[in-house]
Amino acid sequence: MRYDLIGQEKNIVRIKIEIEASEFTKALNKTLSELSQQVNIPGFRKGHIKRSVLELRFGRDAIYNEALDKILPDQIKKAVEDYELDLLEQPELKLDAPIEEGKDITGELVCEVRPEVTLPEIDGMEIEKQSTEVNEEAVDRLAKRIQIQMADIKETDRPIQDEDLVDIELTIRTLNDDGTESSEQPKPEATHEKINLADTTIRQQVREALIGKSKGDEATATFDVEENHSDRALAGKHVSYKMKVETVSEYILPEINEEFYKNVFGENTDIKDNETFRARLRKDLEAEIIETSKNDLQTRAVDMVVNASTVEVPDTLIERQSHALRHDDEEWAKANNVNLNEAYGLDTEEGRKGYERLLRDRAETAVKNVLVMDAAAKKYDVHLEQEDLDAEFERRANQLNVSKGFVAKYFYENRNQLDRLVDELRWEKIADVFISHMTVKEAQPQENNA
Repeated sequence: MRYDLIGQEKNIVRIKIEIEASEFTKALNKTLSELSQQVNIPGFRKGHIKRSVLELRFGRDAIYNEALDKILPDQIKKAVEDYELDLLEQPELKLDAPIEEGKDITGELVCEVRPEVTLPEIDGMEIEKQSTEVNEEAVDRLAKRIQIQMADIKETDRPIQDEDLVDIELTIRTLNDDGTESSEQPKPEATHEKINLADTTIRQQVREALIGKSKGDEATATFDVEENHSDRALAGKHVSYKMKVETVSEYILPEINEEFYKNVFGENTDIKDNETFRARLRKDLEAEIIETSKNDLQTRAVDMVVNASTVEVPDTLIERQSHALRHDDEEWAKANNVNLNEAYGLDTEEGRKGYERLLRDRAETAVKNVLVMDAAAKKYDVHLEQEDLDAEFERRANQLNVSKGFVAKYFYENRNQLDRLVDELRWEKIADVFISHMTVKEAQPQENNA
């Protein structure tokens, strides 16, 4: 087989191929011989089945394709290596004309290759690292949180105060930029929810709207939902929370004493006084903040590099990723008993277009991230080794208080989970390489860390 590079447009490379008639005839005869040896056809002995019978059984085109498969893989591999192509998919063969025995076969290999990625110069890039200092206010908040977890709950008739537990009837609406209700969403249904105002992650808009209200009162909070929010129907939307207060409850906090320490840490705890209690909380907070700071630094380092990189993301990859994301959304909707059409307003033309735009944006972002990270792994020679996996198995085993073998067995028996873990560990290694080239500055400690 002869081949010549005839052109490239963006990430599509076209290679002209020519298979000599004699080469194809040799592959065809071998295919017919193998089929004659392998198949069972009544009235014929294996190895003595006529070609005409085989063609009736399998079809001439299928036999031709089987013969081509004996020639193409090794030759395509050689062409890819000769032209140093970084393939994204197996090449597609387009023949110039139907195969005719005794004539040369000509056609074109269409190869989708990885687009070129221009990475930024990361040496000297400045990045800020979260402070890992634990202050006394953070220890106070953790102690209070533990008290609340152990507290009794008592309903009250007074207005809502900070740290109360509030039962509400909640109606969520998506809004347009002018504050009017979006037509993309069907009429929302009210749900009954519990809001723990002692939880520091409660949105400030929700907290401010509820404090001071009493049973039977209504309150409204509006805010923008993050693009990466877990509720995909609300992610990136401007929303309104209409809340009707049903009950207000207060926490009756337990006294912090030896009995409290036993309830929290177990009967055999060595914590006997407030000093050792706070020392334990401080140690736990430090470990949590160090891990959080590390994850945040890795994420921001990757975002900096991806945003500063240049790559023309191919439409074919965006389309494939969009289909995958659509499938993920459908699976999420099934798992959460959500009607996807209602959640995204897909019953209207405007809603369908909006959802397709959202899918495409998400897909393009995801594909660019993968392309940049792959290019970075190649440039900085980042590989995931078995020892990296073993170390992660060991870490998780210690966390769960099980054997390392138990953890390894779980992942090796669940291929999807193993693939996801490998991707995560590889991402972390690349992120750490970025950070090693950057200038890391420690942020000033915040008043309210942890």
